[in-house]
This record gives sequence, structure tokens and C-alpha cells, in this order.
Amino acid sequence: MEWLPRVDFVELHDLDRTPAVLRTLHTESITTIYRLTDAAREYSRPLALALRSGADHRIVDLCAGSGGPVPLIQRRLHRDGIHTQVTLTDLVPNVPAFERVARQNRRRLPSCCSVDHVPTPVDATDCRVEGTRTIYGAFHHFPPPLASRMLQNAVDTRQPIVVVDTRRSFVYALFFPFFLTLAVLLAAPFQRNPLPRYLLRLALTYLVPVLPFMMFFDSVVSFLRMYGRAELRRMVDGLNGTESFTWTIGVEPGFTGAQYLVGVPR
Repeated sequence: MEWLPRVDFVELHDLDRTPAVLRTLHTESITTIYRLTDAAREYSRPLALALRSGADHRIVDLCAGSGGPVPLIQRRLHRDGIHTQVTLTDLVPNVPAFERVARQNRRRLPSCCSVDHVPTPVDATDCRVEGTRTIYGAFHHFPPPLASRMLQNAVDTRQPIVVVDTRRSFVYALFFPFFLTLAVLLAAPFQRNPLPRYLLRLALTYLVPVLPFMMFFDSVVSFLRMYGRAELRRMVDGLNGTESFTWTIGVEPGFTGAQYLVGVPR
């Protein structure tokens, strides 16, 4: 599927007119799917590669949504003896979700592995927070000029960057939207939310199935928007000062089809 041109369409939860509560329910569903699929197992390997190559153990997670997979990745890395300090950021930060993630990780991990957050908007294309930048499952949301600007910002500030998305393939485009929609339908009763939002989640899942439709539509569009490895290579080659970084592009074998781009200053 990489030989097909990338289609830059709009996902429903990216629209300005999408209600904030619906966007939150959607990103919380994605976080639940990360847990169900054990995405941290495959997603942690590119970050571990960067850390072994000298990247900062302070992790700045861009576009963190409602917490994303990085706290789960942090726990897996801790089991492997790698200790990290995570800062969650987003252009529209979900502060209650970030605080909830921090509380959960404090109960599960020692003080060597902290989680905090930036409560104000952080632009992924102009980030000023120092540390190894990670962006999981969101790089395809950025059209090529903005995606290049994000990488250029990492090079200009000499901050390592780890980009992980699902690889673009017919198998994932045909199979994953149905799997993710089924996961939303099955997991809704078990998600922990304040009572009003919990009832709203059930209503928008079963009575008026807005969330399942949104997940199916957005996942189809996501796979059409994914960058292929050749596109990532061209993007990296076009950066000013790209030779000052070591770039690695690859795919982790496994269920999630994690494709990664790792950049570490030389």
C-alpha cells in the first residue's frame, strides 16, 4: 500500500466543531485500546532504541490526548530496567486525564519513574520543553509541511525524537477499523469515568452509536493518512542540518504493525 499516494483527509475528532466532551470520549477509547492490545510491548522498542543510543531519559510526549500509551510504555521500560521521567503535553491538554495518569503511575512505579504534564497548550511543531520527544499514533494527523516542521524543530533544538505510527498496508486498512470499532463496543461499560460522562459514553455507544461510527471512520481515514517509510526518508533528507542526527526508520514485528522513525543527535 506504500506505493499509493498518501490521502490527507480530515478525521472527525480533529474537527473544530466536534464537541470537546466527544473528543475526550474518543481519545479515552483510544487509550483503552492501547491497553487491550498491549501496544506498549511493541511501542516501547523504538523508544528503548533511542535511549540506548544516548537519548535523554526525560520523555516529552507530544499530542498525548488523554494520556496515550507512554505511561504504559514507561511501566514496561521500568520492568526492563530503564527509568524515565515523562511529561505529557498536547495542544488542547486534557488536564484531568493527565492528573489521573500521574496518580495511577505513582501507585505503580517508584519515584525514579515520574509522570507530570504541561497544563498549557504545547505546539508539537514549536516545542520548547527539553527532553526526548515522542509522538505515538498522531504523526499522520500532520500534513507534510507541519510534519517536517515538527522534525525540523527537534533538529534545531537538538532534542531526540521518536515517532511511532501504524504502517500503511492493505491488511491493516481492511482489518483494524472493524477491530477498533468492536473494541469500543465491548469496552465501553468497563471504562472508568465520572458518572455523567460514563452514562454519556454508554448512550453514545449503544443508544446513538456516535462513538463506534467515529472510531470506524477515523481509523479508515488514519490508515489513508499514514506516512510510508519512503515518505519519511524523503522528509528526513529534506531537513536543514539532518546530518547532525542519526535517523533510523523501521517496522516492529507484531500485532500493531508499529512503524517508527527515531532521530538522535550525533
